[in-house]
Amino acid sequence: MSKLELQGVSFKYPRGKRLIFQNVSETFESGVLSSIEGESGAGKSTLLSLLSGLALPTRGRLLMDGEPIRDMTLYRREIAATVAQANHLFEGRTVLENVTYPMLLKGIDPASAKEKALALLSEVRLDSELASHFPSECSGGEQKRVAFARAMALDNPVILADEPTANLDKDAARVVAEILQSLAHTRGKLVIAATHDPFLAACADLRLFLHEGFLERR
Repeated sequence: MSKLELQGVSFKYPRGKRLIFQNVSETFESGVLSSIEGESGAGKSTLLSLLSGLALPTRGRLLMDGEPIRDMTLYRREIAATVAQANHLFEGRTVLENVTYPMLLKGIDPASAKEKALALLSEVRLDSELASHFPSECSGGEQKRVAFARAMALDNPVILADEPTANLDKDAARVVAEILQSLAHTRGKLVIAATHDPFLAACADLRLFLHEGFLERR
């Protein structure tokens, strides 16, 4: 079982005068879908950046399985896969190429990478005919599911998603919520989503609220 911990974490931007959040301590575990909620500007995305290793705390520590994380590059490559709000798909590559890309970088042979990519696209409920399309030819919900398939490609134990249902219609948001639940409950991943979507938050096993710099369970 994987465990990701925040220990007494505080954060402010290098030139900032105020703490975005302070003395935050929380434990996240595999098999659990956690949501981080809060008003716009509360620091949800910033906290997710810390959990993904893209930012460093001003004070406090981030631990994985009880050990402080010292090599953030290795952590981002081997442990935490992130789905950004903007998806960050490669527009010049097909859907299939987007999903195979991280596997090819890892040295997986192209045939195996393609086979796994097609299986992942099916798992996130995308038709195989979309594999040859470019992201711009896909709907917003389809692009989000491609981003999840790519994040799943290396089978990292931690999946982090920033506002994964933003700008999606109800049906697309429901599919994304079900993917997140499946990642946690079926695949046993440690899944955290920063969201302002009440529907997605209601699907979470653990709901956390960031308010005035403090993280609270409710």
